[in-house]
Amino acid sequence: MNDPEWDDEVDVVCTDTGLAGLATAISAADQDGEVFLASAPTPARHGWFTFDSTFDDDEATADYIGSLTSDIDVSALSQHDADLPVRAAGEPVPVRRRPIPAFDGARLRDWAARCIPSPTGYLYTQVTDWTSATMDRGDGDLVKVTEIGEVIPDIADPIGSVRRWLTAQAEDRDLWPQPVTRFERLVFEDHVVTGAVFATADGPLAVRARHGVLICRHEDVTRGPASDGLTGQDRLRVALVGKEASRFGRVELLTD
Repeated sequence: MNDPEWDDEVDVVCTDTGLAGLATAISAADQDGEVFLASAPTPARHGWFTFDSTFDDDEATADYIGSLTSDIDVSALSQHDADLPVRAAGEPVPVRRRPIPAFDGARLRDWAARCIPSPTGYLYTQVTDWTSATMDRGDGDLVKVTEIGEVIPDIADPIGSVRRWLTAQAEDRDLWPQPVTRFERLVFEDHVVTGAVFATADGPLAVRARHGVLICRHEDVTRGPASDGLTGQDRLRVALVGKEASRFGRVELLTD
């Protein structure tokens, strides 16, 4: 079951057109990467990560998701940060001075617990991301940041306005979402994720990913503004933000 006939091969597979999916597709395309951007028919309404229950029919995918959250009670998580967090970008860390971070399970667990309930959260099957830069936000905790561009978010609909901007940016790069019924499962070779299978109106579609698979959902978010600090005149930078050694991340707005 985990050895499909590949229908397509790209660098990055994005499972939906949520903020993270659009931003990842754009960042990969800007690095001359090939992208498969899927689009499911309906947005998520109860958190992007709750759809892991749909993998019950595929033991390998369910085990993979479970191993990444084995020390987290996902059902008990609540959102502590704004729908679309706004924070200072930090200072870039040159490669020659970049420290090798010590593995900190508690810090990585806390980061995952912030990303999973976030409407802009995502899971990327690779720990490394060739599009990102390492930033130091001054608290001793390094983050991996991929900036997409600048936008003035609508304070009444921050996620919607940023999503519309990302959609336009994707179209400018000829990135057009491919309609699917749903994201069905991951594909593994020697316990490494090598692609994804989608259900479509014409049957299963298997797409090989040379680098990784970005799992997210398009969330139907109707909660309040992203931050009390937004004025409607702020030009902020849209970015994918992750941490060293973590597969979890989220989209944030960055200030200087």
